[in-house]
Amino acid sequence: MSVHGGLPARITGIVFWGMVLAGLLIVLVTIQAWEADLEDAQSAYLAEAALTLQAQLESRPELRPAGGAKPPAILEQMRRRYGFSALEVAGPAGVWRAGKPDMAQATYTQAIPVHKPDGTYETLRMQAYVPAHSVFLSEQRKHVLLFTGLVAMVFGLILQAILHRMLSRPFLRMVGTAQNFAAGDKSARFDVQGADEFGFLAGFINQALDAANRSETALSQEKNRVEVMLHSITDAVIATDADGCVQFMNPVAEELIACSILAARDRPLHELGKFIDELTRLAIADPVRSCLLDGQIVVLHSGSELFVNHIGAEIPVSGTAAPMRNGRGEIMGCVVALQDARHARELTRRLTVQASRDSLTGLFNRHSFESQVRRLIDEVDGGYANHALFYLDLDQFKIVNDTCGHVAGDELLRQLGVILRDDLRSDDVLARLGGDEFGVLLRRCSLDQAIKIADKLRRSVEEFRFAWGDKVFQIGVSIGVVPVEPGVTDLAALLSAADLACYAAKEAGRNRVHVYEASDDALAHQYGEMHWATDLVRALDEDRFEIFVQPIVALAAGDSHRHWEVLLRLRAADGGYIGPGAFMSAAERYGLMPRIDRWVIERTFRTFSEMAARSATDCCQDVVAINLSGASLNDSSLIEFVRDIQASTGMPWERVCFEITETVAIRNLHMAISLVNELRNMGCKFALDDFGSGLSSFAYLKSLPVDYLKIDGSFIMDIVSDPVDRAMVEAIREVSRIMGVKTVAEWVENEETAEVLRTIGIDYAQGYFFGRPGAVGTWSEKCEALNRAPQLALAQAQ
Repeated sequence: MSVHGGLPARITGIVFWGMVLAGLLIVLVTIQAWEADLEDAQSAYLAEAALTLQAQLESRPELRPAGGAKPPAILEQMRRRYGFSALEVAGPAGVWRAGKPDMAQATYTQAIPVHKPDGTYETLRMQAYVPAHSVFLSEQRKHVLLFTGLVAMVFGLILQAILHRMLSRPFLRMVGTAQNFAAGDKSARFDVQGADEFGFLAGFINQALDAANRSETALSQEKNRVEVMLHSITDAVIATDADGCVQFMNPVAEELIACSILAARDRPLHELGKFIDELTRLAIADPVRSCLLDGQIVVLHSGSELFVNHIGAEIPVSGTAAPMRNGRGEIMGCVVALQDARHARELTRRLTVQASRDSLTGLFNRHSFESQVRRLIDEVDGGYANHALFYLDLDQFKIVNDTCGHVAGDELLRQLGVILRDDLRSDDVLARLGGDEFGVLLRRCSLDQAIKIADKLRRSVEEFRFAWGDKVFQIGVSIGVVPVEPGVTDLAALLSAADLACYAAKEAGRNRVHVYEASDDALAHQYGEMHWATDLVRALDEDRFEIFVQPIVALAAGDSHRHWEVLLRLRAADGGYIGPGAFMSAAERYGLMPRIDRWVIERTFRTFSEMAARSATDCCQDVVAINLSGASLNDSSLIEFVRDIQASTGMPWERVCFEITETVAIRNLHMAISLVNELRNMGCKFALDDFGSGLSSFAYLKSLPVDYLKIDGSFIMDIVSDPVDRAMVEAIREVSRIMGVKTVAEWVENEETAEVLRTIGIDYAQGYFFGRPGAVGTWSEKCEALNRAPQLALAQAQ
């Protein structure tokens, strides 16, 4: 951009030529006025000359125009005074003439009446000759224009000098400074020495430049901080524009995509990689495109997302895609944050395997075995091939344990697990169900083939010799076989049938295979659960049940909240007590649980209300936890029953907490959610018992509005020495904290376990270390013991 001439020169030129034009206009107007006034002036001059001559003639009568007479001197004087070229005075006697008349010139005539001495008068005629106006005006125009041009030039030069000093010079300096600033000289500033408008404008612009520099510096520093942060975090961060094209990637993202930002910039993310489901191998919708179209945050939450980059590498990921908006709320791009989930997925897989395996033998555990059987039942119900189920119980195993100890028994179980595994097909399932019991699931196997495989297992165990020290043992095994055929829908009934078949094999002499038959039901009635059905009904009628309580103690120092779990016991004929493990399965099998649950609810409400009315301890405000069975969840009249009992006993709703086990809740999820919501609306609390025992624990937890999670004791008993158990408990604690749910650890047996739980942040603990279950009549004494020493008193009192 040229700065020579420019705006100041144009302003100077406009002013200069404006002045010249104005001068010319003034000259033209002046000349026109002269032309108009000239006619009147000549007539006036002639009239004035006539009056002068009249006065002269009247004062001197002897003067009269006559032929050949010399005109008076005054006539020549008046001609010269008024600028006439000639002047004539004519009368009756003759003519006076001054100057040389020119007939081409303009003439003006004036009559002069002159009085005579005798009282008469005569009229003289005065005629003046004047040069033509055009000649006069032409001469005048020349002089005026010449003068005007000279004045305009002088004024223009003066004006140019003034404008150059006042306008052009400071303006050009400002333009030069602006060019330097635009060329990159951020220190360039405008001259503020002048006190005029340029000085004010320069100062204002300098302030704006300083503010812009400060803003640019701050923005650069903030950008550097953001870039350092984005380069430091372990997440892959990708920013796109409104069209989904990559504009930024941090180093982690470059490594994930296997592409530098220089190569990836302005390219859509889907050209650099794609998302697929790890399990189905199907493509997942591009989160960037979904985010930009919907204007909402897109979360990759299924836990099975894979990012496949442009070189084919598959990386397990999780993360989000969030829209970026400008000040007007318009979407200007998208930010994708991806976490490399390889380590977490691998840890989850290992935890899943460990949760599904028996820690001693490495075989599937009971829970995993039952889950696979349940899935197989669904396949059979859909019309697929038959399968078979074995229940194995070792013979003479107790001899090894009693003779050589549990260490020898554990080693025997490990070796037998290897032997049994070797005799099965690759897709068959072998599990240790507990103790010396094993389960086998044969997929797509006829009953005849299953019997042959079962007999092969029996012979392999029979031929095996277990050596321990100087002792050698021969072991046998009794095997119950059950076909899994279309129409089988009840897992419990199937397992019970296999158990009965195994029992029948033992009754027939041990070390043999028995296939379940319908006639085996009589054996089950005789030796199994049938006697419990009548005994439980009689116990209810004779009021031979009792409620026990076990304390649930707060682990945090200063937390005085306590709970009491209500436990059911059956008084035996000899005066002792029978735990629920002996009769609960029979009660569930024969539909007695709803009646038992109602008995426990009513007895608990009445007992604790009456004891609270008599007691002066603060235990009156403790929460009382009551277990509910799966059958009660499906009892639509339970809500009304609880409401009636509360009304009759006055038991405060806030003191009541109902417990349901995780497996029961999942099996009856819809009914569980409905029941929990109804009872919580009344003011009751809810606890989810045995949490973590199921592989889908976390998935179902979101659906159940509970107040407490009771962590399954299998994760607690070895938490001091088992890092996997500790990791599982920490995970449950973290999820519970986020959901606002309190945690309770079961099976706390010693101070070391309690201390680990306290460190993790578990809220409450329950177990023999804090107190064994006791008759409800000792409730007041237990309260006082807990008040004296909450952490140790009950444990020492056992």
